[in-house]
Amino acid sequence: MIYSIDLSKITLGAGVYVFGRRWGSQFEALYVGKAGNLRSRVKGHFNNLRLMQHLSNAKTGKRILLVGRLVTRQGQQPSKCLSLAERALIRYFLSEGHDLVNKQGTRLRRHEIESSGRHPKRFFPNVMHVERARGE
Repeated sequence: MIYSIDLSKITLGAGVYVFGRRWGSQFEALYVGKAGNLRSRVKGHFNNLRLMQHLSNAKTGKRILLVGRLVTRQGQQPSKCLSLAERALIRYFLSEGHDLVNKQGTRLRRHEIESSGRHPKRFFPNVMHVERARGE
C-alpha cells in the first residue's frame, strides 16, 4: 500500500481532497478531487487502478492525503461550491507545475506559449491551462 490512512478520521461530509507527496518542506499534488461524502470517495479511490499506478509511479517522497471539509453559507449550493473549489485547486497546482492527473487518470493538458515580435510580453502568459469544453 502506498497510502496508509485511517479512514475513520476523514469526515463523512462534503469537501475536496488532494493526494500528494511530500519531501522535506516541499509538496507536490498528484490528484485533486471533490466528493459529497469524503470518506466514501477516498476509500473508493484505493480501488482505482489507474490513479493508484500514477501515485505509485510518482517520484519518491512520503505520500499524503489532504482533506478539506466544505462549509457553505446560507443560500449557497454545495455542488457548485465543490466544483469551484476543485477547479481552483487544480488550476493552482497546475500553475505551480505539479504533475496532476484528472478524474479519468489522464494527465491534464498544459500548453506553453512562446511569443515573438515587438509586442510587450507582459500581456501574454508563459503557460496556460485549458479545459476541454463540454461535448468535445
